[in-house]
Amino acid sequence: MNTSFKLLITFWLLTQIAVAQTAKEKILSTSIEVNASVDSVWSRWTTESGRRKFFAPSSKMELKTLGFMEILFMPSAPEGQRGAENNRVLAVQDKQMLSFTWDAPPQFPEIRKQRTVVVVRLEKLGEKKTKVSLNQMGWGSTADWDTVYGYFTKAWSTFVLPNLKYSLEVGPVDWNDFPNKLPKNLLPATLSNN
Repeated sequence: MNTSFKLLITFWLLTQIAVAQTAKEKILSTSIEVNASVDSVWSRWTTESGRRKFFAPSSKMELKTLGFMEILFMPSAPEGQRGAENNRVLAVQDKQMLSFTWDAPPQFPEIRKQRTVVVVRLEKLGEKKTKVSLNQMGWGSTADWDTVYGYFTKAWSTFVLPNLKYSLEVGPVDWNDFPNKLPKNLLPATLSNN
């Protein structure tokens, strides 16, 4: 066999391995259409006042690569019990994409020490219509990881994205008396099979 042919075979094998590994990657995918402009949706995700209207009562985000980020659902709880703590922004593409690390709930301390990756993408469907897609990846393969995957499937599709839609179409979420005053009976986001 000549060198070119060996390189071609090696390249082909590596490509097949990469495709197989990609196919095995578990990705939580959900999306929702919001009757609001891309600018308004982007502002909800990237500003503290915006996040307070749908995501959590307290948050911080340095909107830059490796910027600090935390989303605190219970800001007065002890450290490690407040929400998504000590995470990092990974990438920012203005009004199109935001990615960040994300930790597991406190009841899963070993998994909480690790991080998954969340990618939020915005797609303009009209002047006042935006599709928000959220993908979370980097899942482990134990039973606890499967439980955390189920937790976030519900959290993103029945809490976060519906509250985003509600906040832009109806009004901000009321975090007083959490969780009793949260909007009720919101339609869930669409889940994609991966």
